[in-house]
Amino acid sequence: MVLRYKLMSNTAYQDEVIILKVKDWQTADKYAVCFSRAHGKIPFLAYGARYARTTGGRLIQPFAMLDMQLYSGKRLDSMKSCELIALPQQMDIKQMAYASVIAEVTEALTEAHEPQEDIYELLVGAVQILSRNNPRLVALSAICKLLVLTGFAPVYDACVNCTEAVEGDAFFSVVQGGLICEACHGGEELLFSSGAQKLLQELIALDFNDPQPFTVRGGDLMQLEQILYRFIVYQIDKPLKSLSFLAQLGL
Repeated sequence: MVLRYKLMSNTAYQDEVIILKVKDWQTADKYAVCFSRAHGKIPFLAYGARYARTTGGRLIQPFAMLDMQLYSGKRLDSMKSCELIALPQQMDIKQMAYASVIAEVTEALTEAHEPQEDIYELLVGAVQILSRNNPRLVALSAICKLLVLTGFAPVYDACVNCTEAVEGDAFFSVVQGGLICEACHGGEELLFSSGAQKLLQELIALDFNDPQPFTVRGGDLMQLEQILYRFIVYQIDKPLKSLSFLAQLGL
């Protein structure tokens, strides 16, 4: 059965958006997910956008920033029109891969039509600096910030079991969502070194408008990536496809 979506001209709205995901839909249309300044995450249909000569065909692409008019729908909203704010800066395959991780995590952690302007600003800032900075660190910083903004931030300043402050190396429980001290360690938690703990704090605090250099140990970075990605997968209860793409690229 083919589902058809009617345009509802009496419920039009306008917003600034950044495109997170695009895929072909039926023969002539595109299905896309964007994050908007005032309306949060918006899944929508762009009718006729598979034709390159249309405005949607040219502009509906991942990480484009658009001024968009949409119609509300019972199942999906639909695009009325859009104007370009900024096309994404040219990215190599590595930068695009890490941008895709940011987009997928954003889509997974947010609900449709729940406004959160801070997330919109975060996404715009992250995409703008990906091509000028280490994309691996930018992506991980964006993910750390997303966890905070969506209420999924892991506990890292005290043991989630006994609430005692922890200094030095510790462990991380994916199930409990936070740091575990040596006394409460049960054997299944991930190692969470003091260096990885410090890196987490630095990435949360990183200013995308004026990123300052700091030293990162490879072991701490790999450890924090493992912790956060496993934690996110546990929270959303499904794998992140973008991580598989990173693995295919050897990243």
